[in-house]
Amino acid sequence: MQNILPRLYKEYGQYSNYRNFPLDLDGLKPVERRVLFSAFKIAKEKFAKSRQVDSYATGHFHPHGECYGSMVQLVRQGFLDGQGNFGSTIGQQTENPAATRYTEGKLNLHTVELAFKHIKYVPWVDTEFGDKEPFFLPTMYPVCLLGNDYTMGIGFGYKTFIPCYDIKDLHKRLLWLLGERKTKPTIAPITDCTITSPPAELEKLLTIGKAKIHVAGVVNENRVTNTVTLKSWPPGKKFETLLSKFSKEMDMGTIGYNDESTAATGTEIVFKVLRERNRDKIYKDFVSLLKESIKGTISFETTVVDTEQNVMVKPIDAMLLDTYKMFIRINEVMLNEEIKHTDQLINEYNTLEKIRDPLSNCISNKFSIDQTIHGISEITGVEEEMIKGLISKYLIQKLLTLNTDTTALHNKKEEFQNNLENISKFVLEQYNRI
Repeated sequence: MQNILPRLYKEYGQYSNYRNFPLDLDGLKPVERRVLFSAFKIAKEKFAKSRQVDSYATGHFHPHGECYGSMVQLVRQGFLDGQGNFGSTIGQQTENPAATRYTEGKLNLHTVELAFKHIKYVPWVDTEFGDKEPFFLPTMYPVCLLGNDYTMGIGFGYKTFIPCYDIKDLHKRLLWLLGERKTKPTIAPITDCTITSPPAELEKLLTIGKAKIHVAGVVNENRVTNTVTLKSWPPGKKFETLLSKFSKEMDMGTIGYNDESTAATGTEIVFKVLRERNRDKIYKDFVSLLKESIKGTISFETTVVDTEQNVMVKPIDAMLLDTYKMFIRINEVMLNEEIKHTDQLINEYNTLEKIRDPLSNCISNKFSIDQTIHGISEITGVEEEMIKGLISKYLIQKLLTLNTDTTALHNKKEEFQNNLENISKFVLEQYNRI
């Protein structure tokens, strides 16, 4: 028993890490992938109650508890469209979302194009309920690098804090990595703060996967009215902690503040000098103290898991390239399947052309189809089972009138083959479109 426990503990740790960290191929934690896939199944064309999406995910794929928290985050990140109150992180206090029965979600077109266009060509695995789910989504970029909020996670001995970027910047970086762009773009994470670190630190994040990025919150000064508006502060710092640094000014009644944040304007916490005497000096000293208080450091560490559930710190560049290679492979599978399907249609059309005249004669002479299939097979050389299959697949009228010219199919097959031979160009065209 003592020998078994360490192994079980290790296995549980690996399983826990797999649930809490994004997969390197698509940049999604299992619960996020399951919520998106559930929305794809039941909320692609129209909005569905959040309770329905949550229940579908937990009932088919995710037996570890409700998924509404992940759904809320996906709405806030822009991967799902939402209706109703999904809460807010604007201003000094966060607002919780409404209950699942009061909100609705829908998979938006951008996410369909980004991650579901080739969904049927990915590997599928069994769920704990006996259903099937995609092993990963065929996304063009790691999803954790998109959106407007950083991905966090804590596992057994590891933690992750992954930055997100503008998709246009990721596209530029990928083109440079592929040799399609000469000038190296050093891209910066999305943030509502001002990045004060030099480009070399940003490069570490891209090439190593770990970096400490120095930032400063944003303030707007108005010396005429002796007010200063706080627009942002570094991630990880709470407003209450910042406010405690001004407790002396607050207690003395020299400074007051009002939270004027709205969805339209974003965070706007307005501080104002309340005392007339020495207003300019009080204002100057307070602004200096405020600016110093909203400086900070973001410690990024891009910890992910691979398909074997191994945990690793993976550079942004490597994530971009591996997801691109995965998308290449999925497109190869798709094109080969399309060629196979087109060949099947060409074969069916050619066979229909062979059997249509004798079949028409049989029908016009009021003979039973069942009685004449054998004769048609002898005349045409087509196996009886194939004739039966075609007759059951197509309505008789359609079978006799269908245009069996295969020119368009041959042209389509040639197009598929050409795309397969020039797969990099074909895939990059998809990247350029999105």
